This record gives sequence, C-alpha cells and structure tokens, in this order.
Amino acid sequence: MNKVIKSLGARRLASVMGAAVLVVSCTTVVASASTMKAHTAANVRACVVTDTGGLNDKSFNASAYAGLLQGAAANKNVTPLVVSTPTNGAESDYDQEISSFVAQKCNIIIGVGYLMADAIWNAAVKNPTVHFAIVDSGNTSPGNDGIAVAPTTGTTATNNILGLTYNTQEDAFLGGYEAAAYAVSVNPAAPKVATYGGMQFGSVTAYMDGYYEGAMYYNTTVKPKHAVKVLGWDLKTQKGTFIGSFNDQATARTDTTAFLAAGATTVFPVAGNDGLGTTAAVRTWNAAASHKIKANAEWVDTDGCISDAPDCSLFLNSVTKGVAASVNAAVTAEATGTFAGGLYVGTLKNGGAAFAQDLSSPMAKKLSASVLTAVAGIAAKIKNGTIKVTVGG
Repeated sequence: MNKVIKSLGARRLASVMGAAVLVVSCTTVVASASTMKAHTAANVRACVVTDTGGLNDKSFNASAYAGLLQGAAANKNVTPLVVSTPTNGAESDYDQEISSFVAQKCNIIIGVGYLMADAIWNAAVKNPTVHFAIVDSGNTSPGNDGIAVAPTTGTTATNNILGLTYNTQEDAFLGGYEAAAYAVSVNPAAPKVATYGGMQFGSVTAYMDGYYEGAMYYNTTVKPKHAVKVLGWDLKTQKGTFIGSFNDQATARTDTTAFLAAGATTVFPVAGNDGLGTTAAVRTWNAAASHKIKANAEWVDTDGCISDAPDCSLFLNSVTKGVAASVNAAVTAEATGTFAGGLYVGTLKNGGAAFAQDLSSPMAKKLSASVLTAVAGIAAKIKNGTIKVTVGG
C-alpha cells in the first residue's frame, strides 16, 4: 500500500446557479427505522481509500481527499488517513486496504467509487461496529462486481454504511444543452457533440444520460435547422464509447481526436484522469491552422478551471458533483457522534450536483447571453421539478 499524506487546498465551486453547501444530516434518508448507535471518541480516525485514479486525478479521488482534510480541519479530534490504490491495482487491493484500516482502528472508512462497493459492503458486514461511507454507491448490497448496473440496485441495506450518491444527470443536462448551443453557433450545418466514459456503470452513465437529454432538449425547444447529434452515447440503447479504465490518457486522446474529426465541437469525458487526454487532444486540434472551427471540452466531477487550471481556456463549463462537501459532512458526523447510515442523494437543488462555469474562459465567452439565460431558467425548472431528468434507456 502506498500511503500518501499531503495537503490539498480547499476548492470552492463557482456555479452560475449559485454556490451551495451540503449537510448530510439535513438530507440523509435513513434506510432503516432503527439507526445504529453513533461511535464517539476523543480521537477519531477518518480514513479514505481512493480508487485507482489516485489522489491527483483532478476528479472524485482528489475531491474525496479534499473533503477528508476539510473535515479534519473543522474537527480537531479527527486524524485523517488515506491510502491511494495503485494505478495498476486490482479490485483485490481494495479488500486489503480496507482491512488494513479496520486493523488500524479507523472509526469511519470512506471508499471512493462504485468499483469499491463490494469491498465496502463486505467489510461493513464483517465489522458492524465500524462506520463506512462510499462515494457513488448506496448502502445496499451491490450484488455484483460493480460493473454495468446503477449504483443503488441492491436490496439488503446495512446501517453502518452511508451511501453518497449524486443526481449528476441534472447538471449534465445543462452541459449537454450548452454544448448543443455552441455546436449550432459554430457549425450550424452539421452540429455535433460527444461524450465517452471511463467504464460503464451507473455513476458514469448518469452523466452521459443527462448530457444526451440536454442536447435533445435543445433540439426540441430551440429547433435549429439541423438537429444536434450526440456521438459516443445513445440514451435509448445505453450503448456508447468506454475506454475501460480511468487511467488511460493515451486512449482518451485517440478517441477524442476521432470525435473531433467526426465533427464534434465539444467533448465531455466522464472518465476522471482520462479527461487530461481529452484536453491534450483538443489543444492539439485547435492549434492546427487547417481547423477553422475550434473545439472545447467540459470537465467532470470538479470545477476544471480550479482543479485543472492550465486547461481552463478549453472549458465550456464543468459538470460537477459535491464529493468534497459530502465526505466532509460524513467525517463531521462521525466526529460529532451523529453518524447514521443511509443514503445521501445530492441534487442540483441541494448543491450535491453543481454546474460550474468560469465566464473568463475564452470558450465560455463564446456563449451568448441568451444561452446563459436559458441555462439558468432550465436549472430553475429542474430544481422545482418542472423538468425531470431521468437515467437509463
């Protein structure tokens, strides 16, 4: 195991819809009528196990670790510990890393990513006095190896797990709408956008579903002369482009270049660290004098203009989830003796899914005022339930 302890600066998401702070105690739905007695201790050990993308993935691993550090900073009785799963690691590494944290008397162990759902579930069942939380999965039995199913399809719940889930299809809908608007503005005769995933499971395809629906919503409401096409994903068939890893920037770069060559003007990678392959491809594409139509990217999970500042000029927007805030809240609940297992669902309304846009980005500046106004109006309708963004075909 490669333990890494270092500081990550606190990250604040700037959203065109307004910033929001998540508090799990206000939004947690307890899965059982009886709640587990909260553990209290003078010194609380809060421990995070990252997925294979590592702490510097500029995505959900980095956000989870930032949330851990925020929780420790706000609660002086918390000692933060983290283990970073090797980039070439296997799912068996999760079991070893979690078991090691159990042996180290961690009071709460937080896993990052749905691929860890089986390992977290098994550890929680074996260690009912230890508290667990998991990003991108529920507190029910996963019942598989974490592939190709929605994150909350299990049936048996355990009340020493807090599932941290996010309706990212809601802010991805806004990203799809904006990408469609940009495509029509720069290539009205054949507007196209694209998306791809790292691996095909629910927390990835939820983004892609919302993105697809947002682009289709643009088609039906604005009615451009030529409808926008989405490359890389089909909502109805649930088939599309997946790299098979979150650590393969070379393939991401190749796939992105193929999308651009096919006419896509925005590429939305739902693939963590792989997104750096997309930004590299977009930068190379735009530098070619023969490419008169300039492309852009949309970042996932975090605000790209903060977590990947050198590429901010390429971002149309960022489609984020409140991982840091929800992990911070889980750590604080443990530190204050208020932990309760159940399911947290982050939404556009409660801030657990946030649409971030840095209007100083050259690409964002290309969006008209009418598009920005429309996006704000759509966000309001999603929040009040007028527009319902669904997942799955």
